[in-house]
Amino acid sequence: MFTNRSNGLYRLLVSSRLTVGAAMLAGCTIGAAMAPTVRAASAMKQSQTKVAAEICLTGTLQECPRGFSFSIFNWGNTHQPSLTGTIALIKKAIANPHIAGLFFNLHGFALTLTQAQELGHLITLARHDHKSVLFYSTNYSENTYLLAAHANRVLMSPQGNIFMPGAALQLMFFRGLLQKLHIHADMIQIGRFKGAEEPFTRFSASKAFSSQVEGLVDGWYGQIISSIAAHRPNVTKADAQHAINQGWLTAQMAMKEHLVDGLVSRPEIGRYVQSTFMGGCRLINHFGLHRPKPLRIDSPFALLQLLGSPKTTVPSDQPAVAIICASGVIMGDSPMNNQNASVITPYGIGRAFHTAEDNPNIKAIVLRVDSPGGSAQASESIWQIIHACHKPVYVSMGSEAASGGYYISTAGKRIYADPGSIVGSIGVVGGKIVIGGLFKEIGLGVESFSKGNHAGLFDSTVAFTPSQRAYVARLMRHTYKLFIKRVMQARESHIANISLVARGRLFTGQSAIPAGLVDRIGSLNATVAAVAKAAGIKSAYRVVVLPRPLSLGQLIREKLGLEASLPLGLKTMMTGLPDGVRTQMMQMYQMLTVLRSDDVLLAAPLGVAEN
Repeated sequence: MFTNRSNGLYRLLVSSRLTVGAAMLAGCTIGAAMAPTVRAASAMKQSQTKVAAEICLTGTLQECPRGFSFSIFNWGNTHQPSLTGTIALIKKAIANPHIAGLFFNLHGFALTLTQAQELGHLITLARHDHKSVLFYSTNYSENTYLLAAHANRVLMSPQGNIFMPGAALQLMFFRGLLQKLHIHADMIQIGRFKGAEEPFTRFSASKAFSSQVEGLVDGWYGQIISSIAAHRPNVTKADAQHAINQGWLTAQMAMKEHLVDGLVSRPEIGRYVQSTFMGGCRLINHFGLHRPKPLRIDSPFALLQLLGSPKTTVPSDQPAVAIICASGVIMGDSPMNNQNASVITPYGIGRAFHTAEDNPNIKAIVLRVDSPGGSAQASESIWQIIHACHKPVYVSMGSEAASGGYYISTAGKRIYADPGSIVGSIGVVGGKIVIGGLFKEIGLGVESFSKGNHAGLFDSTVAFTPSQRAYVARLMRHTYKLFIKRVMQARESHIANISLVARGRLFTGQSAIPAGLVDRIGSLNATVAAVAKAAGIKSAYRVVVLPRPLSLGQLIREKLGLEASLPLGLKTMMTGLPDGVRTQMMQMYQMLTVLRSDDVLLAAPLGVAEN
């Protein structure tokens, strides 16, 4: 079972609360064995009614549980769905023998391409288990449609639309912004195709960097076309390409293109499911939804409890596999970073691995990596923590496991990736942010005094001298050689020529297989099953997600600390930006923060935002 009983997430996201109708179903099954009376005949008829579970998905899907959502940029939502929690919920419905069908009801739901591939794999498993699957949404984005296409039937509102533009990436370049602030990045890069310095130093992409991004886009486009054609009846690859070329399809156009199977208004969808889906069924509304007790705002003790850590359940003696989440920019340890669940630190990863190793019931670990990299020093520290683990560690790659994200992945025994994962970017970038121009603009005089050949090496008011640049490049080549060493320690039997996959090259998860960077394409669920088998777990097992979700109080401290640290101009500008762009700008700011303290980055190109 894919559950989370050990840390309370199981109760929060997965605990099932069957309706009275489902409870009646069990009673009617017993009654069917009675003498053939009128009542028994009615019970027999009722026991034959199929049961469908409604799974409601709304909001933006997070990689791992975050607890409460609290931000000066995003008020309102109390909980965001997580990939691990949604997997657990779907697996719970699949395992329930009373449930013959799954009805996915989408309300403003958003997810990435790799998350659609993850959940699509589970939908296929449900269908193989003879469970009917139906999706409904007023509108579909490309990624939500790619997920829905795995179902038996896809429905939408008659007034709805499908926006399916194909594969696209936006490259964001910050040189112009830095110039307006009288700041410039003095960067050095190891790896012709790396591209990580370009968002800071160029107005547009170099030819070498563009070739890598074009390869990603081509790979994703092929995956989108193939997925639609493979899962939608009467739709060929040519048909899928024709639909994408139209881009924006009305509901009626989607019907004509065989992308959807029916048009139903939202007020009618519940009745439609119960009367038509699977030939008539009983619907379990909001399957698995935990309804917390109303908060008593008149009770200070209730408010204090809300601000505290989430409750935990009594540990079980059942074997378990731990999923350790490594999501965000890799940063060094500091009081602020160590309290920030949106970044990866040696402290946070170390605590999670310590918890997993100290628990005798946890037999194996899956490291879920979704990171563009970051600090070179912190990446090495995390590699050492993972490498020293005495339990089997498999790696599951999410949307991105690049540069430092790939570095830490090489410490696992086997690497699994989604087809659309961004993999590789084996290279190094370093330098400093020069703010002398800003000081001059605001009338701040700075005079430096130093003694020693390299005392002023990272003076932030002036650029590198030619000799300093050569010296820093030598230091960075040492880091690059260590990166290559870590890769070859893990992948020597898979990579024939490291120079053909290094130097900053980018791969999709699919193309990373022949490149030797990844062992196989597989979902998070498949990785969990594989590592459980490798650990010799032969009975049922639990899945424990680490670190635990943050309480409201922890998230308030994290968000206020992070967002208060932003420069006022950047904070004001970010407030009105779309989520994807804002995320990239936050990562840019975090990378600059790392550069101030570490000077050398293992980072994928910043400013890559998926459309």
